[in-house]
Amino acid sequence: MLTTITTMRKTAILLFMMLISSVGFSQVDAIALANEYYEQGDFEKALKEYKKLAKVNSNISRIHDNYLKLLLGEEEFSEAEKYLKSIIKDNPDNFFYSVDLGMLYKSQKEEDKAENVFDDLISDQAKQAGENNKTNGIRFLAQIFFEKNLRQKGLDTYQAGRKAMNRPDMFSLELANAYQLMNQKHEMILEYLVFSKSQPQNISYVKNSFQRALTEPEDLDTLETTLYEFIQTDAGNSIYNDLLVWTHLQQKNFAAALRQARALDRRLQNNAENIINVGLIAFRNQEYKTAQKAFDYVLNEFPDSPSKNLAARYVLLADEEVVKETYPVDTTSIKNLIVKYEDYKSNLRDVFNIIDANRRVAHLYAFYLNQIPKAIEILTENINQPVGKHRVIAESKMDLADIYLLNEEPWESILLYAQVERMFKDEPLGYEAKLKSAKLSYFKGEFELAQSHLDILKLATSREIANDALNLSILIKNNTVFDSTDVVMQEYANIELQLFQNQKNEAIVALNQMIEKYPNHSIIDEVYFLMAKTERELGHFDKALAALAVINQKHYFEILGDDALFLTGIILEDDLKDNEKAMETYLQLLEKFKGSIFVSEARKRLRELRGDFG
Repeated sequence: MLTTITTMRKTAILLFMMLISSVGFSQVDAIALANEYYEQGDFEKALKEYKKLAKVNSNISRIHDNYLKLLLGEEEFSEAEKYLKSIIKDNPDNFFYSVDLGMLYKSQKEEDKAENVFDDLISDQAKQAGENNKTNGIRFLAQIFFEKNLRQKGLDTYQAGRKAMNRPDMFSLELANAYQLMNQKHEMILEYLVFSKSQPQNISYVKNSFQRALTEPEDLDTLETTLYEFIQTDAGNSIYNDLLVWTHLQQKNFAAALRQARALDRRLQNNAENIINVGLIAFRNQEYKTAQKAFDYVLNEFPDSPSKNLAARYVLLADEEVVKETYPVDTTSIKNLIVKYEDYKSNLRDVFNIIDANRRVAHLYAFYLNQIPKAIEILTENINQPVGKHRVIAESKMDLADIYLLNEEPWESILLYAQVERMFKDEPLGYEAKLKSAKLSYFKGEFELAQSHLDILKLATSREIANDALNLSILIKNNTVFDSTDVVMQEYANIELQLFQNQKNEAIVALNQMIEKYPNHSIIDEVYFLMAKTERELGHFDKALAALAVINQKHYFEILGDDALFLTGIILEDDLKDNEKAMETYLQLLEKFKGSIFVSEARKRLRELRGDFG
């Protein structure tokens, strides 16, 4: 077969030669013949033809690559040098050939000669750029250097062009991209900041580039330090303050982000736009105290801001979360919060925001003040509003279902959850209703029914709901697989129902009983963890730490090992204000659980406690 193909190729070449001989032999024909020899691997004949063709300058662009490869392949280095010098002389404006000459010298270990060629090229193109104010030559030459893996020469080309043109900002984007390719992150940051100053309209592009390239906490630290340096030397440029706000948000240092946002909004007079943004991001990240400060500031300092209604809503939402997460919860603070919600409602004209505020007031009455009839009255009024099928009405129904469960009326709860699920099927709110139904089945000890709901919810489009469903499913499976009676799991579910119904002291008694009865059961780490959370909510911080210590010492290898260590740090820092021990705990977590979901937050808290953020 191979012999046949070779014969055919030879025949094709012979026919080609016969054809061109019959009609006259042009340079185009000669190039085609040489290329045919090259493609067929007949390098000796190809080289002979290329040498003849190289004597005519107009042929060079069409034969150069193949001819040079053949010369180098046949180790005719002197001939290659002679050829390159000749065509450089005839084509002084084409620096591609000069680069090839430099590469020839490099291949022969003649580094000095290569450097001289490259440096002369760079100098020449820089001179032309300076005289003509044109950048194409610099860009093309730099690109060739990068293609030849001569990265430093590519960088030198951009820098020389910048200097010759007396434009410190010129080629900043090209240099930034090059430094990113070379993983020189500090230099990359410097160039992107230069680019940001000259092209502020492209700030989003810079932020996106930073987000892709600065993947380690240390990278963001470098960016932060560099930004402060730029701000000191160019204090009037707000673009650096904008980037510093963004950097602090990436670091999850929301307090510092808020400080910078305040300064930026005062300078730009943009009606608190940046402060609102920081407040919303802080709220979504459960940094409620910072969110609270942000929205309070907007209301006090920017009373005419178009976002004042949004700020008024979110300052209450943040206040609510702060009050609910201050242990033990102070009923006076709850009552004051209800008064704030009533004042807020009195200034509203939007019926849906009024309904939402009513929902939150009802929740406070039911779960924190034990005024269940009052809560039911408020939510019933919500549901009867003539606004049709609307999300806030469905949410009110779910709230009412929760309160019926709190009031030990589970059948009413089942009906309301089912209504919402039907109203918003295949939507996040419908999934949430189904999850609540699954939890209700779980509370009742109907574990198979609960699992059937959870199996569907694991595929939910809402990641949060899918994760909650998965966690509950794992809890049930892990603690029923070896217990056909489900007695232990039922006891644990009963305790969770007690906690939902605010029977915390009764739950603590039941948890202690489980510890005595089932010290070696697979659920024991869950029992200790639930006890820790409950004792914390009661304000019994030492007891909470004692329960967590059991997990940290005896069950750290279980799934809740990192949860227990992180919660220990939170209690030490937030509740007991023991910063030294908190730092020790966060360090332990970083060392023992490198893959934990709490690593990022633990690192941030550790840095805050050490004063790294200033």
